[in-house]
Amino acid sequence: MSGNNPTEIQRKIILDGIALLKRQKYYKQATIVYKLRYLNCNTSEATLSNIINGKYVGEETIVKVLKGVQTLIERELGLFFEDGGFISKTEAKKWEPEEIPSLSINEPSLVQKPGFAYNEEGRVSISQKKSLLAEAQHEIIEFGLTLRTYSSHFFSRNDSEFYTPVSHLLERGVNIKCYLLSPESNEARLYFEDRKRVLKEEGKGSEVIKQSIEKLRKVQARFNEEGYKGQFEIYTYKHIPYNYFMVVDGAHQQGKMIISHYIYGELRAKCPVVEFDRKHNPSLFRRYMTSLQYLTRDAQLIK
Repeated sequence: MSGNNPTEIQRKIILDGIALLKRQKYYKQATIVYKLRYLNCNTSEATLSNIINGKYVGEETIVKVLKGVQTLIERELGLFFEDGGFISKTEAKKWEPEEIPSLSINEPSLVQKPGFAYNEEGRVSISQKKSLLAEAQHEIIEFGLTLRTYSSHFFSRNDSEFYTPVSHLLERGVNIKCYLLSPESNEARLYFEDRKRVLKEEGKGSEVIKQSIEKLRKVQARFNEEGYKGQFEIYTYKHIPYNYFMVVDGAHQQGKMIISHYIYGELRAKCPVVEFDRKHNPSLFRRYMTSLQYLTRDAQLIK
């Protein structure tokens, strides 16, 4: 292996990274491949084996896998490649470990291409959500119906699981906006009256929204006491709800979005989820952002 060959140097970094992941995380090679897929590095076990065994792999693929391995190590181990090795940087004191989900290409409920993933089983896990939130640089929008699950995360989870990562975003200057259906509106009355014909518990929807708002206001007060640069805001809207949105940096090129359409007669937690980004899906992203803008333009800020 020639130290002067850029491709071989990159291969060596990949080998060191894989060895590190196996040593510290006890990952099998297949697990590493599945995690790389989640990071939009769509590779195969055969390709990774070829890299490890010194067989021919195209330069573009080498670069893609190298970037994926380095990102995985940065996010799960807090180590960065520098001066010939993976090291911990002193300025990364506030780093917190992230568990990158494994995305098996054989998983029947998932369809994925770069920048797009579909999960027919429903709501994403909290670890997946945290991974997406961690990438925010400017704004996060949480637009739902009752936001019961979201608001409950701040109270039912350890602070380190949800509250602390969110507070770090606010500390960095990221603004967070939460949107719920106005519980006293005619739209809420009509919606829940219709829903409870199939799901009786939906008849209490307006009360659930009020409980979520109360929880979010308590969280907001706690954030305000800290004096973070970013704002945590709560809004109510008056429209018949069609779907859930979670949008990260929607006005920017790196924007990402999670969508879940509400299916009549089905629990919202079981409605299929679509995740996509602006870079690879600009037309789709634009259509959903336009819808979100219509839904939120008359929303009322809760003070």
